Amino acid sequence: MRVKFSTDFAKKIRGARLPAIDPFIPVCFLLALLLIQPLGAPGLPNTADGLLHLFRSALWRWAWDDGVLWPRWHTMLYQGYGYPLFNFYAPLLYIIASALSFFLPNILVAFKVTLFLACLNYSLGMYLWARDVLSREAAIVAAVAYSFATFRFRELYFQGNYAQFLAWSLYPWVLFFFRRLAAEPSRLHFLGAVLSLAALILTHNISVMLFGPVLLVYIIWISACLSRRAISSESGENTPKLLERGAVLIGAIICALALSAIFWLPALGEAKYTRVHVLTKGFFDVAEHFLRWRELLAPSPVLDYRATNPPMPFNFGRFHLLLVAAGALSVFKRSSNPLRRGHLVFALAGLLASAFMMLPISLPVWRSVPFIAFTEYPSRMYGVAFLFSSLLAGASVGWVSDFPRLRLPVTVLAVLGLILSVAVYQFPRPFLPLRVTPGDFVLYEEAFNVLGTTSASEYLNIWTSEVPELPAVRPDLSREALLDAAGVRAEVTEAKAHSLELQVDASKPAEVAVAQFYFPGWRGWIDGTPVPLKPCEGSGLICLRIPAGEHRVALRFENTPIRQVAVLISLLGIAATLALTSKLGSKVSLKVASPWRWRDGIALGVAVLGLLALKVLWVGPHTFWFRMYSPQGVALPAQHPTDVVVGNKVALLGYDIRPEAVRQGGELHVRLYWQALELLDADYSSFVHLVAGPDNRFYAGSDSMHPAYIPTSTWNPSLYVVDDHYIRIPSDMPPIAFKLQVGLYERETMKGLGEAILPQWVNVLPRKPLRVAEIPHKLRARFGDSIELLGYGLDEEGGSINLTLYWQGRARITRDLQVFVHLVDAEGRLLSQADGPPVEGLYPTSKWWPGQIILDSHRISVPAGSHPKAILVGLYDLTTMQRLPAFREDGSEWEDYAVVIQGF
Repeated sequence: MRVKFSTDFAKKIRGARLPAIDPFIPVCFLLALLLIQPLGAPGLPNTADGLLHLFRSALWRWAWDDGVLWPRWHTMLYQGYGYPLFNFYAPLLYIIASALSFFLPNILVAFKVTLFLACLNYSLGMYLWARDVLSREAAIVAAVAYSFATFRFRELYFQGNYAQFLAWSLYPWVLFFFRRLAAEPSRLHFLGAVLSLAALILTHNISVMLFGPVLLVYIIWISACLSRRAISSESGENTPKLLERGAVLIGAIICALALSAIFWLPALGEAKYTRVHVLTKGFFDVAEHFLRWRELLAPSPVLDYRATNPPMPFNFGRFHLLLVAAGALSVFKRSSNPLRRGHLVFALAGLLASAFMMLPISLPVWRSVPFIAFTEYPSRMYGVAFLFSSLLAGASVGWVSDFPRLRLPVTVLAVLGLILSVAVYQFPRPFLPLRVTPGDFVLYEEAFNVLGTTSASEYLNIWTSEVPELPAVRPDLSREALLDAAGVRAEVTEAKAHSLELQVDASKPAEVAVAQFYFPGWRGWIDGTPVPLKPCEGSGLICLRIPAGEHRVALRFENTPIRQVAVLISLLGIAATLALTSKLGSKVSLKVASPWRWRDGIALGVAVLGLLALKVLWVGPHTFWFRMYSPQGVALPAQHPTDVVVGNKVALLGYDIRPEAVRQGGELHVRLYWQALELLDADYSSFVHLVAGPDNRFYAGSDSMHPAYIPTSTWNPSLYVVDDHYIRIPSDMPPIAFKLQVGLYERETMKGLGEAILPQWVNVLPRKPLRVAEIPHKLRARFGDSIELLGYGLDEEGGSINLTLYWQGRARITRDLQVFVHLVDAEGRLLSQADGPPVEGLYPTSKWWPGQIILDSHRISVPAGSHPKAILVGLYDLTTMQRLPAFREDGSEWEDYAVVIQGF
């Protein structure tokens, strides 16, 4: 029996405040819980950057314990020599984790709770923004699409760039609040817009740089749309009212910039004292990291637990793209209101633009727009791309909006489909057991070779040309006080985040180098008297002059003028935000869910809870679904298994080659599966070279400074490493088959650890295939079942004849054959010959690509005084000296299996 809600009953429910809660908001909490569930295990995922962000959070908390409210430097960083990390890297992730650590058992738990809040940001933020534009059903699908995008799992469980993860979770919140502010200026919307944008700026430098233009265009576009609608409505607003709304939007942006100035102003103003420019060169050049369109459309593979870096493609996901396509097509629905249609068009344009920026064709844009080269990885455009693709995916359920009975089933199927389509990423490998103490941080920096917790020492000061060899702090936290200080004894009596105190005993006046890098802001005192500091030449350490005798030296890292201005601007930003907020109205129009919609929320919540229970109680502990476990010494995902050992230290377990034949000007992808046989004490670079001929002449190749971006000195011998190489094929590369030469070498000394030739060859095909019509002299002769001689070209030059043969293999040839070319006179006597392998040995017949027309040139000497009559051409097996049968086009045999060429 169908239940009907009367008007009176609805009023009673409203009085009970139940409808004021959107029934899909609790579902957003469940989605966040499902996304974060694996992080409930002890430890932290074994990711590239995860530990780095955890220890940064700990450093921020330890700075607070030292009484530093806004740390910009930490003396523990860079092996105890100090580093201005927090002056340049956005710190909100670390601030939140540190604040939570006061109320939770430890910094690790606080860090995980921070990541849970980010997961909640994804689902709830996307739901609220999409709900303003689409239906509730479409909004919850968009929330799932955004939360369970493939990139979420890459960041959470494999890459570990948690600052970027948090930043991308703020994108929909910023759009939501600015859209609300444009439509209905109020205290809540203004405060939300200011805080969400300021939070984004304080979370991840690159993410706000890439999102900023999108936000500005969105604000201008949504303001124009809402203004046009307001003017055309019966209660149209006047121009001053519209200008006031524009002023409020601009005010929100200014307030957000002012609030966050404490970070970004010194970061920009003092970057000149660092070597941050290295992030745009060499390995970090965006040109080295473009994606391929096939990768964007790739399926999501099952991951091998025994891989250090299981290869996750930078893909959207097939089911995600299916919903995106359906949502994009819904633009053409007649029932779509203009604002909804406009958002979908805007989202489609944003998605296509973001995808374009991830492909090599966009390189001129990256080269011409200021600052965006610091992005390093074009794949970071996925932050914007998934924002818009998820909105389109949500719009896909709009096709059933006119069929009430289908709305809930289709919504549930879309939600479950999106979650299950990334099930292969939801069972990460066992986590790393952790302790987070200052001593552990010292060990971490050294073991993982992440000095300063950055990848390129980009914030090292410009006065340092040579970094000290030995660390300044040891795991027991004992410190070096001075370096190379003859006649001076010193010890560190106190070390805090922003300060050092030393007890010094100098036999005579001396200039000493303190074991701490110099940077603007350091101040020094000897026995309470200020002394000048300067950077030491070469080392960039703090230099100061010490008088003879015993002295107490105090060093403090303080604010520079630009930092003081930044703090003042942020304080003014707080005051301006509060003042402007108080001037706005407090009335907010909120959508109220009907009682009937609670059925949908409960049904969807039960479905998500069911998935969570099934995963935790059955699939995870009792099955191997969605996972792969390679045995030791084997890489199951490898297309071509092998057992090559390089230098008795590293095994090559297998390799992939895609495609097996590549055209001139194209790109070849080679994937190597390395496994260290022991702990390696050096960092090796890997290479893949395309070579040909008996001397293995080099034609093209790829070198990787760190295979898979992981220093070999940190490889775990129980796991293998997946090393991808992309080789650009020159447009003038000969169209032949090439051998693949792979190996490892020390980059500094260029000393090779070892190399090997892989069994599989690669064919390079002409960019523009030769046509039969272009052959000078056509001739149809068949050799055996697989080879045809299509024709030839003749060119007489002095005392020789240049003969070009045009071969074509019909199918794969199983053996290598020799070509005989005999010059004979009228009586058939041999005058000269030019026998040998095809293409001068560069293209053996067993490697011929079926259907390719192969040009094979032979130079035949003509003896003086001779009278050549014909050239005999054929093929034979060098091992048996037997000729291949040769047939004319009509099927008759050529005499002696030799094709006769005349006419010269």
